This record gives sequence, structure tokens and C-alpha cells, in this order.
Amino acid sequence: MCDEHAVYEAAIGETRVGRTLTVERVRQLNSPTYFYEMLKDNPQLTAVYPGIENPILEGAIDHHIHAYPDFVHRGQDMVEIAVDASRAKMRAIAFKDHWNLTAGAAYLVQKHIDEMVLDGRLEHRVEVYGGLGLNLGVNPEAVEVALKYPNMKCLWFPTFKSFGWARSAGLDPDPEEYVRLVGPTGDVLPNVRRVMELAAEAGIAIALGHTDFEELLPLCTLAKELGVRAVLDHPLLELNKLLIDEMKQLAALGVFVGVYCQPMIPSLYQPVQDPMESVEAIKQVGADRCVSGSDFGQVLHLDAVAGMRVFVRALLGFGVPAQDVKTILCDNPARLLGLEPTGGSGTP
Repeated sequence: MCDEHAVYEAAIGETRVGRTLTVERVRQLNSPTYFYEMLKDNPQLTAVYPGIENPILEGAIDHHIHAYPDFVHRGQDMVEIAVDASRAKMRAIAFKDHWNLTAGAAYLVQKHIDEMVLDGRLEHRVEVYGGLGLNLGVNPEAVEVALKYPNMKCLWFPTFKSFGWARSAGLDPDPEEYVRLVGPTGDVLPNVRRVMELAAEAGIAIALGHTDFEELLPLCTLAKELGVRAVLDHPLLELNKLLIDEMKQLAALGVFVGVYCQPMIPSLYQPVQDPMESVEAIKQVGADRCVSGSDFGQVLHLDAVAGMRVFVRALLGFGVPAQDVKTILCDNPARLLGLEPTGGSGTP
């Protein structure tokens, strides 16, 4: 009977919670001793302190922030986040809207920040950018218009309306209701190809949205062909989870892997998560192909810059070298957005 119970327990332990997380790993993370073991067995973590992140945040870029005004309430508005980023001496921020254009609002926020710097209310000028979310459809004409706006730096492919996401979630999606990026034969759809061509011509980035590997592979292959800079949106979040080998395959095509704050800081939005997957992804993929953003702004999350602070402390505390963290937060986001490189000081 004991042998049968042991076999049963072993089988349960290997049962997956989501795409990669096992019941056994959940037990480890939720054990009564995990908190003490994490401290006792990790001297690097005991060396972390508030403010250790300051030199890394100086010159950092958060290219993926949700802010008010938006279609839902957000924790902060665009001006509040920009002021926080300025005080942290970050180089740049970019605001995402799932549905609409944020580049126009970014221009106005930039103007306000510049006035605050001129009259002495702020010491540091942070660059403010926006882009266009494509949940309403991948429309080349809409993209051509958006590219005429100042402060335009990114296209965000479909999220809530993504066909690939709905397919991976087991929803049996209706192609009339969800946005497809790749046809049934595996070819990138003509309108999507045209949008990617426009991005390449304009030198702006594309974020590949909440889709699955089946769509991502041909998209990333085409991105390499066209020379467009692209990033995998939070592939460690369960809603569009990728395996490490899949991330490495796509990174080899030149795409950046988004190692964002959210998956390492479990929350009310996704309470069952292994924070150490972020560290493992950075080690396996390589810091030179990883890029970070907060993806914060939700009302039940930390504020964007505060979340970045915790994220940096966590990476340092779990063994990611400071120079690699700097690469992920400063150098690679600049490359993604097409910003001029810095001399390492965070100043253009």
C-alpha cells in the first residue's frame, strides 16, 4: 500500500500546472520552510538592499507600460509614471495601449516633462514614447497614419483578440472574431507582412503580442528577412507561455526575448508562478538576447518604476550579474526601440 501511495504521489508531483510548472515545484515554493531556505541558502540575497538598483535604473528603459488614460483604470497616469522615471534617472519609457495609439499622448507628456526640467521641478529629462496597439486588426493603413505621429516607437500585435492566444487557451477561436497573423498553411498573412515592412522602413519595433509558437516561428523568420526589430511579449507569463527551447529558437532568429517584471513578481493576476524561471531564461537564452520592461500599470500591481526596483533586486539576489541586468534594462531596450547607444552612463 505504501508503495502504491508513493507511486501515486510521484505521479501527482509530476502533474503540470500550466505549461511547465509541476505540482511538486508548487509544493516546494509553498512549503513552510521556503522563506527561510531562500534566505539561509542564498548569501547573494542577503546582500541586497533598497537602493542597490539605483545605478542600474540610471539609464534604464521601460518599453512596455500600461498607463491611464486607457480602456480600464490604471494605477498611475502617464505623467505620474514619467515623473517617477525621471526621478529614477531612467533614460526612456514607452506606453502601451492594447487598442489605440499612445504616441500623441506621449508627445504631450514629453512636453510637460521638459517644462518641469526647465523650471527646476525635475533634474533629469526622461524620453517618452508611444505606439499603436493592433487588437482592432492588423491594418496597414492605420499603421501608415500612426507613423506620422511624433514619439512613435512600437507596434503591439494583438493580445486579447489574438487568434494564436485563443487557440493556445483551448477556446476554439472563430477567425472572424480573433485576429490571425499567420494563415492555415503557415504563411504570414499579406496585411501582417505589409505592416512588418512598414515597421522596418520606419525603423520602429514590433512586439509580437499574446500568440503561440505556431504563429511566432513564421513571424520571427519574416522579421529576420525584413530586418525589423521584434520582441516576444512576456513569454514567461502563462497566458502565452513558451518553453525555453522555443525562446532560444526564436532568439536565434534575432528576436529579443521579453523577460519582464510580471512573471518574477507573482501577483493577484497570476498568483501561481515560479519566479526562478526568469533567472533560468536569462541564463539559457543569454542576456544579450533578453530585454526587460515592467508590463505594470494594473491597479493591483506595483507602480511601474517601483516594480522595476523589486525586479532588479530579485535578479541581483538570484545570481544575475549586474552587468547582465544593465544589458537587459538599458542596452537592449535601446536597440529594440532604435535609440542611439549610450556610453554606459545612461546619457546619450
